[in-house]
Amino acid sequence: MGGALAVTAAAMAGWPVSMPNRLRDVAFLLIGMSMGANVAPDSLSLIASWPVSLAGLVLELVLIIALTGWMLVRVFKLDPGTAYLSSFPGHLSFVLGIAAAGVGDSRQIVIIQVIRILMLTIAVPIGAVFLPIDHFTPPAPTSFLGIWQLLALGAACAVAGLGFVWLKVPAGFVLGAMAAATAAKLGGLYVEAMPAPLVTVTFILTGALIGSRFAGITRREFLAAAKGGVIATGMTVAIVTVIAYGVSHFVDMPFGQIWLGLSPGALEGMGALGIALGYDTAFIAAHHVMRLLLLSFAIPAVVVLIRRREAAAIARQQ
Repeated sequence: MGGALAVTAAAMAGWPVSMPNRLRDVAFLLIGMSMGANVAPDSLSLIASWPVSLAGLVLELVLIIALTGWMLVRVFKLDPGTAYLSSFPGHLSFVLGIAAAGVGDSRQIVIIQVIRILMLTIAVPIGAVFLPIDHFTPPAPTSFLGIWQLLALGAACAVAGLGFVWLKVPAGFVLGAMAAATAAKLGGLYVEAMPAPLVTVTFILTGALIGSRFAGITRREFLAAAKGGVIATGMTVAIVTVIAYGVSHFVDMPFGQIWLGLSPGALEGMGALGIALGYDTAFIAAHHVMRLLLLSFAIPAVVVLIRRREAAAIARQQ
């Protein structure tokens, strides 16, 4: 939270904040390594219960896109392209690529999307403290990875991350690093934990990365789109909470873990929160990957529908 709020405040104050690409890649690498090192040993045995939560994920995405998109059109009078591209819970780079091709207002879209990510990053830890949500203190590690182990694991994670990026896997660097770290842990190559100072640095960099997305957005632009972004995020959180509550009746998992798996926040942010709250990061990562894959098909389909509606409206006017 500290990293996200500090960099966001600096960006909104007009300071020239940015995260260099190399430092961003290091942050992604550390996030993936940390998530892999925190995978629960019994993750593979729990996969049988995932279809229920994945079904909840599909229902959730349909409701979020349909209801928030409709609200932004009806209440805030946004054009359908801007409204529905703003409502997609994820795949920001893909969404902005489509916006750049002439669908919607890319500036409003990015503000609404970044507000969603920032609000979730701030709201989840506060909710975990003040609401009756199960969360667990991660087991106190008795041994930590040594310098040579860290270097070897980091090299393997970097290679896997680059491979995932080359294959154009969504969030490739984070997922590649996590895949390598998880495979090494479940394969018995290491059992030690990540050093605490390195985990702290990872959290700070994750927050700073989220905050840096506000760079270049003026206060006037922010205020113009903030109300719609806050209401859309509130609707999204309500939908996720209801679906997660329903899923929790069918699977034996903490409600907070299900919520983070179904949440529409960025993979790196929700993964870091999962580590901090003691949840199974394999479950969280798997559901975020599925969300991104589903959106890869949903976004073009919705854009086609929007184009058809616009063409039909123009034809009626003529």
